[in-house]
Amino acid sequence: MYCEHCKQQMEEDAIYCPFCGNRLVSRENQLDRPLTSKEINQCRHKSEKRWYVFLCVLNILIILSVVTVFIVNFKDNLKDFSNRMKNEMNLMEEAMLEDLEAKNEEQKEESKESTKTSKETKKQQDEKSDKNTKEADEDVDTLEDYVIPVEVEYFILGIMILFILPFMLNIYYQSYRASAVPITPRNFPEIYDRIQLYAKRLGLKEVPEAYIMQENGVLNAFSAFIIKKQYIEICADLFEVAYREHKDIDAISFVIAHELAHIKLKHATFPYNIRILFSNSIPILGSTASRAREYSCDRLAQKVTGIDGIDAMFALMVGKHLYKDVDKQAYLHYAQTVNGFFVWCVNLVSSHPVMTKRIQALAMKQGSGKLY
Repeated sequence: MYCEHCKQQMEEDAIYCPFCGNRLVSRENQLDRPLTSKEINQCRHKSEKRWYVFLCVLNILIILSVVTVFIVNFKDNLKDFSNRMKNEMNLMEEAMLEDLEAKNEEQKEESKESTKTSKETKKQQDEKSDKNTKEADEDVDTLEDYVIPVEVEYFILGIMILFILPFMLNIYYQSYRASAVPITPRNFPEIYDRIQLYAKRLGLKEVPEAYIMQENGVLNAFSAFIIKKQYIEICADLFEVAYREHKDIDAISFVIAHELAHIKLKHATFPYNIRILFSNSIPILGSTASRAREYSCDRLAQKVTGIDGIDAMFALMVGKHLYKDVDKQAYLHYAQTVNGFFVWCVNLVSSHPVMTKRIQALAMKQGSGKLY
């Protein structure tokens, strides 16, 4: 039996919690009911929202700064571009006039020196060709001297990204659909039922599509999105953990719940990511915010599944064959010894917490993991 107020497991035959007096519920009933908004928010890392707001503000400042510089320097850049184009046109006109005069002179010389040998005529033709080549090279060099201002480059790049991003997201989505097997009531029904249950517990309006795909031995899963749709992709080797190697459906269930948590917390949605499109790519800042999101989804996955998720992390670390042989307590003791400046540096630039910190946070079962 389980007390929802004290978050403690009780004796199986107990009816009321001896600490708070609340009526106890069975583990099965606890895992069937939808989570409340309060319970979901309690699973968020304490720094996640703060980092997201910071990235949103920074993203706006980046856009405003580029647009402002572009507008302020627009007249100067346009004037400079116009002057360069006029100079190019003048140079082209002068070159054409020189060519015309040179041709007239050559025609006169040819009429006077028609008796010269063919060797001399060939020499003149070569000199003429060299002259034309030299003039063409000078024109090219003049064009290459023009450098596009940095703010113009950034402005054009930003516009291109905004237009190309939705197209690329749909390309990726369709490529996964074309190369993967959908998880349905007839394909991997146990996993399908878990996805349905966890989506219901999280209060998702629509159950995301889920696909299994071969990734050449990679043990991973991810949630992704197009403009108005989310889906999850699971590598085939993770399924072998549940269906072949150890018959361990809990490990893959935790991974699935983690990806569904990304969707519930809006991490895998177009509006969420478009607001931090540019700021999220800044080293350290973007990775720190990402680690906070990962901690939030780990904790929410624990809440949804009732599984600590440590076995799932071991599977990602040592593979599908050996993860069951790892001693949890021995590893947790080892994790406490992995620290220092260089570990801090590795964690700082990583989008996911280093595994020692991540597993320690999972073992806590409540609270926020360490970002640094």
